[in-house]
Amino acid sequence: MRTRHRQTVTSWCHNLRPRGLYPAISIVTVIMLIILEKATAYPVLPVRYLYSLEQGFLQPSDVAVARHRIYVADGVNHCIKVFDEHGSFLTSIGGKGDAPGKLNSPLGIALGTDGTLYVADSGNRRIQIFTASGKHEQTILLPKTPEMRPPDPVDVALDEKDQRLYIVDNDNHRISIYSLLQKRFTAAWGTEGEVRGAYNHPFFIAVGKDRSVFIVDVLNTRVQVMSPQGEPVAIIGGWGVDVGRMYRPKGVCVDRDNRIFVSDSYLGVVQVFNRYGHLLAVVGDENGAVLKLTTPVGMAIDDAQRLYVVEMVRNRVSVFQVLPEMMEKNE
Repeated sequence: MRTRHRQTVTSWCHNLRPRGLYPAISIVTVIMLIILEKATAYPVLPVRYLYSLEQGFLQPSDVAVARHRIYVADGVNHCIKVFDEHGSFLTSIGGKGDAPGKLNSPLGIALGTDGTLYVADSGNRRIQIFTASGKHEQTILLPKTPEMRPPDPVDVALDEKDQRLYIVDNDNHRISIYSLLQKRFTAAWGTEGEVRGAYNHPFFIAVGKDRSVFIVDVLNTRVQVMSPQGEPVAIIGGWGVDVGRMYRPKGVCVDRDNRIFVSDSYLGVVQVFNRYGHLLAVVGDENGAVLKLTTPVGMAIDDAQRLYVVEMVRNRVSVFQVLPEMMEKNE
């Protein structure tokens, strides 16, 4: 395993802290739980636990679903593991190496509706594309200039209507846009900073049903909403441990109703927002209690409203059925 992957995974859980704010995670978690218990009424989106995927994962990071298949990025094992919709293991894609089709510490993945797999092959500093059958199809190398840091692709999202990829370049604090039709990069968004449209180590990314782009801006403790033209639309979250705020946002996914699910790896919760940044609910269990997870990072949700959450430290993916009716928090 490359040292860089160990540092990246460790930083997710321990080292990435806002400047000047160093509360221990145990204290922050306790504060968050007290706030959630004492807060006045807020909506809970209940889910029912279905099953977990556990297939020898070592610090899995992301999950994607399409065509009755579940794909999990298993970075330390340098592969993508594939399951059927019931959780039965089918196959692995990749394996350690730098040849086409091989992987080195993959972090983020995306799927097309036709089953095409897009992989942020982070250790090899490239994007790889695989067919639905797992055959290597294309390698994309990120642009770089002398003043830039080495490319650091950590996630990828697909806009199928425009046939373009959004690629998160973590160390360079920007989003690169690649045209699948033209087979070239057409634009880049962002610089390092705190204002709207700037990023501080962006990580996971998702495209909404209306083609809005949702970017987890980790060290700015927020999710930025961008138009397909790269214009800032809204901010979701912001620093804090209160309901609707974030301490260490990591994963993001969008459901069929264009609701945005955001995981917080430190606080162990998933919150739900609309595209304008308004809190809709906190994900909870069937009794209305807040659902408590262990290091939730990458997420996906399918058309049947099954929510897939990677719990990195527990080396598993937990699968839940989102229930239709909102609840008030359980007193």
